[in-house]
Amino acid sequence: MYLVNKIKEKISSEFVKNSAILLIANLISQIVAIIVYPIITRQYQPEDLGVLALFLSIGTIGFDLASAKYDSAIMIEKRDKLAGSIFDLILLINLIVCLIFWGFITFFKNWFITTFELESVAKYLFYIPIFIFFSRLNSSFQYWFNRNERFKLTARNMIVQSSANSILKVLFGFLKMTKIGLILSTLFGQILAAFAIIFRKRNYAKYIYRFNRKEMVTMAKKYAHFPLFTLPQSLVNTISGQIPIFILAPAFGMTEVGFFSLALTIGQKPITVFCSSMYQIFFQKVSQNKNNHISSFLLIKKFCLNISLVFLPIFIILGIFMPQIVTFLFGNGWYNSAVYLQIMMPWFFLTLLTSSLNYTPLIAGKQATALILEILYAAIRIILLLIGVYYKDVKLAFILYSLGSTIFLLGQLIWYLYLTKNLKYEEDSIE
Repeated sequence: MYLVNKIKEKISSEFVKNSAILLIANLISQIVAIIVYPIITRQYQPEDLGVLALFLSIGTIGFDLASAKYDSAIMIEKRDKLAGSIFDLILLINLIVCLIFWGFITFFKNWFITTFELESVAKYLFYIPIFIFFSRLNSSFQYWFNRNERFKLTARNMIVQSSANSILKVLFGFLKMTKIGLILSTLFGQILAAFAIIFRKRNYAKYIYRFNRKEMVTMAKKYAHFPLFTLPQSLVNTISGQIPIFILAPAFGMTEVGFFSLALTIGQKPITVFCSSMYQIFFQKVSQNKNNHISSFLLIKKFCLNISLVFLPIFIILGIFMPQIVTFLFGNGWYNSAVYLQIMMPWFFLTLLTSSLNYTPLIAGKQATALILEILYAAIRIILLLIGVYYKDVKLAFILYSLGSTIFLLGQLIWYLYLTKNLKYEEDSIE
């Protein structure tokens, strides 16, 4: 009875309820993806997934630029009205960045393609600004909903986006639309999710869509440290994460990029989805605790311990049997993806722990330090990858890349715990 009562007590917690809403939404999204991916890998070739990976790599860089990282300020700002002005500021920045991106592609397309060896995605570059705009819009909505504890709306947005993306991939695959089908399904997933929010009753929009110029300027100045420190950090992180795609494509071909892309999708997507839920919940909770002079260290410490106890054995078992799992689900032609997954398992596990806590430097005012560390991390990963390229050994490249990433993330986790432990003493510190 004691155990039952403790479980009931935990379930009644608002924090756990909010976490459960997002996790269930993510679970639904992943179930759809899991169901369709064995179909997709039999409809598309590794080269097709490689082209999609390269497309998304470019779009992801633009995604970071399109908010100047002001989105985090939506969670931190105490006044709802001013938080709404931050949302409007992001929407304006998003539009400007996408127009600049479109203009750059229009006037410098040939130079861009030649310089970065992007011939494989040349036909699809004009879709990138559309992807950037709607993916950033969806992200801004999620920050706004989480700030206001409208977690059901966040969940709905994620389900629509993921489900539409997965189902359309299968549909376009049946229509033999291969590369363009993969890209269009990605676009339509983001567009449908955004319109599902825009065209509903705007009871969520009390303080947004006002575009108060004075308030937007004030918020831009108040949170200027985000574009100054957090944006460069995020860009460096994004670029270093996408570097394998840009290095592998010219060095080993789009087929190897496709194998790597599937490995990342299988390994990282469930982690990313889980961590995005935890990130949003913890960001809101820790921000609230900081404003109320409450330490969040024990909460974060328990989270890390529980995650390790539950998921470490799972990662070990999956790593051992990954070749059998991958070939059974996706076909024998994707065996290389299983090998890459085995190599990257330690890195994925550390990602599971650290990604949920990436807000920590923001709240602690340590953006400058985080930027320096991200630059160091990117440099290490690039150097290790290039060693593999030098020896013309793609497997060696992945081993070194994963090893370097694992060691760095372990150090990052220790730093996050240290910052969280001392957060109550650094409530107003900004580097």
